[in-house]
Amino acid sequence: MCEHESRAPSAPANLPMALALSTLNGDVLCQVASHVRGRDALSLALTSHRIFDFAIHRVNVALVCRTRTDLIRLHSHLLTGSPKRAVYLRSLTILGPSFIERPWQEDPNWIFPKNTYEYSLATLVGDILSVAPNLTHLLLEHCAPLFQHDPRIGTAIASMSNIARLELRDVDDNVLPLFVNLRSRPRVLHISPVKTDSAQSSRVLAVVRSILEAVSPIQELHALDLDLKDIPGLPESKEILSVSLPQIQHLSVHWWHPQFDVAKTFPNVTVFEQHVNSTQIRRAPQHQQAPLRRLSVTELQTFEAAKHPVHLLHLRRYPRELRAFRRTMYETSPVGIALHCFIDTPVWLKYWQQLPRAAPRLRFMDVHCHTWERRHEPGWVNNFVQTLRRYKLVSVRIVAPPPPTHDALDAPWDDADVQTLAELPDRIAQAVPTLRYIAWAAKRRDAGAHLDDYVWYEEGYDCAPADYTWYRVERSGEKGKGKGSDGERTLRVISASEGERVRRFLLDSELDEITNIDEHLRL
Repeated sequence: MCEHESRAPSAPANLPMALALSTLNGDVLCQVASHVRGRDALSLALTSHRIFDFAIHRVNVALVCRTRTDLIRLHSHLLTGSPKRAVYLRSLTILGPSFIERPWQEDPNWIFPKNTYEYSLATLVGDILSVAPNLTHLLLEHCAPLFQHDPRIGTAIASMSNIARLELRDVDDNVLPLFVNLRSRPRVLHISPVKTDSAQSSRVLAVVRSILEAVSPIQELHALDLDLKDIPGLPESKEILSVSLPQIQHLSVHWWHPQFDVAKTFPNVTVFEQHVNSTQIRRAPQHQQAPLRRLSVTELQTFEAAKHPVHLLHLRRYPRELRAFRRTMYETSPVGIALHCFIDTPVWLKYWQQLPRAAPRLRFMDVHCHTWERRHEPGWVNNFVQTLRRYKLVSVRIVAPPPPTHDALDAPWDDADVQTLAELPDRIAQAVPTLRYIAWAAKRRDAGAHLDDYVWYEEGYDCAPADYTWYRVERSGEKGKGKGSDGERTLRVISASEGERVRRFLLDSELDEITNIDEHLRL
């Protein structure tokens, strides 16, 4: 009896958890795994190889489907188990190429992608969405043909109650019942209508208008991404979208009618992203509408309002019409600016000198530097530094211009200019008396390249992402001298996390706090 008890499967108290669990049979492990999910399931799955197969399927997952093969495998995987693994799916992205019958590289008759799309697998999408009630994010391309081939898709999306971010692309009037019956209350919504011709543009716009009317009661909706660039021949009427959405704070548009009144449809917008050229943006008078916290445009030429302040002005490419650029700077009077620019031409240097007068509130800049000339006169880098002397900047982030390569037509830079570029943070610190922080990077990177990058509708979104080296500008004896002392300036390296705190402070604070940054920000 005693010998039998000594061989019982119970594990000693000091036995490691992984070894203790591995002594259990498969039925018991399956029962244990059925009581955990999310991060707890992941921790349990990683304890041993034997436990992994029981627990890993209960981990909340985000999946991206890019090809036809991906969709077939995804369908087989998610509809397996009890409960089905799709229950633990939290984010699902199904892209258009998932419905290409054969990759175009293998199709000798391939002419244009639209000729190769085939939607017999739409039923797989319907199967997956029907058993994935816990999705919080869904991105679905080619909605119009998918909804037509399998109406269960729209019904399943409408029945979900946890979607916080909904992105539906290539929609038509088949999507309207979805929004009428939508149980979720998404915080972020992306809508792009199906590509159409001029004759159908009014009908498609009516669909968009109906969608916005359907979501107007959702007070949680704070970010809207509206892509209308595939609608040609837009009508001239000012009542293109006769609906008001005061809950929208972050607005992104991939087209905007020049006569459209932004303030009427979205009166409380604080972040405005424009992805195409715009010649005019109508804004309400300053006393009727709060200033924008961020205005991000490809190229902005005029404002109808005489003056409308913007906290951060982001230009996605360098201004081609410098006179309009100066006028925009005057009319928006930004506290911060992020832009691409040339630093080696006489015309640009002239505008760099005029910028402090056009934008007297300017306190921080993100500058992606470029060069235009093929041959540079010695001293061109120092000429750029000298144009910054009149600025009242508190912080600058600079991405260096790419140097000429050996096989390029551009002449090599003078050694003195190369040295000045290497010392650019220190040179700028000496030239700008008010400067307190400076960041330096060799090249820029795409937004979203890092997992911790913010997206466009988040407050911490970075308009000029790069791997910066951050410095704090310190004055010798500044503790013993007055506020206006002009002691020798030195640079002290600070950590990336401290630099991120500086960047967020500049985004979130007001002009007076930024101007007196040492009194309001302690690293």
